[in-house]
Amino acid sequence: MFAVRALHDIHLEVEPGEMLAVCGPSGHGKTTLLNLIGLLDTASAGEVEFDGKGVASLSEAQRALLRASTVGLVFQSFSLVPVLTAQDNVLLPLQLRARLTGAERKAAAEQAAELLARLGLASHVRHYPARLDAGQCQRVAIARALITRPRLVVADEPTSRLDSGFVRMVSELFASYQREYGTTFVISTRDQRQLARATRTLQLADGRLLAAPADTARRPLRMHQ
Repeated sequence: MFAVRALHDIHLEVEPGEMLAVCGPSGHGKTTLLNLIGLLDTASAGEVEFDGKGVASLSEAQRALLRASTVGLVFQSFSLVPVLTAQDNVLLPLQLRARLTGAERKAAAEQAAELLARLGLASHVRHYPARLDAGQCQRVAIARALITRPRLVVADEPTSRLDSGFVRMVSELFASYQREYGTTFVISTRDQRQLARATRTLQLADGRLLAAPADTARRPLRMHQ
């Protein structure tokens, strides 16, 4: 057995309302970096801070609660629940936060349907993932990440399965969340259309940031929200 060191000497701060794009070849640490920022993984060395507080000492339950209340996640594999419709997949984060009353569930269902419609899926709200193609599943996963209006969205290749029209649609939706809710986005992408809309772009290669700004040098990984 041997250990693989996925990241090396990462020093990065993510500011509120930023659209940060991380680009680089496959297998060079982008997903690991996003998993740390999204509080899915625990760093084996160094610090990860959220709102100025270290997260290493949090229990798994505390980390899960912080994720649920703060972070929206878009996975490369979509991670949709196969026995739930598109709309119910989108509703899942709200239901995990709290038990919804009848009126709350109705309002949440309308919100989910509206999000799906904004992503071109108005006619697919009752479809199960098996009836959706990869691009449609990706848009459902994006809607699920946005449904709670999170402070931070961490998205791993969120437009990799989309044609140019839907890339534009997703980019405009992300921009509207930045404006309306102050949402911060950290996106792994190789899509030049997404990179063009980022407020900052970092290059990751062999687990190292190649374009980190000078003012982040020798600082721990922090997320300021």
